[in-house]
Amino acid sequence: MSLSTAVVVLTPEEAKELIGRAVARLPQVVKAKESGRMVITGGTTCRYIAKDLLDEDPGRDSFAVGWIREGEMGETPAEGRGPGPIFFDEGDMQRGWPGPILEKFEAGDIYIKGGNAIDPEGNVGILMASPVGGTIGAALSILYARGAELVIPISLQKLIPSIPAIGGLLGHGKVDRVMGTPVGYMPIMAEYATIVTEIEAMEYLYDLEATMIASGGIDDCTGAISLHVDGPTDGIDQLFNDIQAMR
Repeated sequence: MSLSTAVVVLTPEEAKELIGRAVARLPQVVKAKESGRMVITGGTTCRYIAKDLLDEDPGRDSFAVGWIREGEMGETPAEGRGPGPIFFDEGDMQRGWPGPILEKFEAGDIYIKGGNAIDPEGNVGILMASPVGGTIGAALSILYARGAELVIPISLQKLIPSIPAIGGLLGHGKVDRVMGTPVGYMPIMAEYATIVTEIEAMEYLYDLEATMIASGGIDDCTGAISLHVDGPTDGIDQLFNDIQAMR
């Protein structure tokens, strides 16, 4: 087997799409789609998981709910949103509030939720604009109680120094002034979830070992992630082909 190395630059959307593909092709996700239970919540990275699984793009603005845009924390326009998260129940696909299917959740079922921050230890933070915690607030106690799997797709463009350091800083009504919508904060420790970043995507999709070497750029590469990759030459060739196909 021929081995090689390369440096690749992923724009934010390219990174999200590759992470989405990787999650969609995880064995436990494929199994849950076919014969188990799985929820894919709305989000700009989860969008690409749905696209890969359904061969149909649910749309950025119509599938996401919260986002940071135009210098503010806010929400996508309610009038343009779709019918809600996507969920599978023993091969049957539906959309809507996931509460009823969560009541059926058992060990081995899958709940997929994007994050807003990740630290070097793999801990994840999720912003909560809903005063009752939104989709993560509705799910977390059930997932933990029943042993279901939480999968978090998240780009390293969201890397921050420390999730625990945030502590109790946030909460509705706790901060005096907010640019946009007030938010709470849900910390998820790395050991309690399956975290998929660009690093894991390179391994799952191309059998490549990846190391983040830079972040940021200008114009379309604002927020870009640069990676050194090492592994099979055919994996690197496929990675380059896939990136070029997205451009």
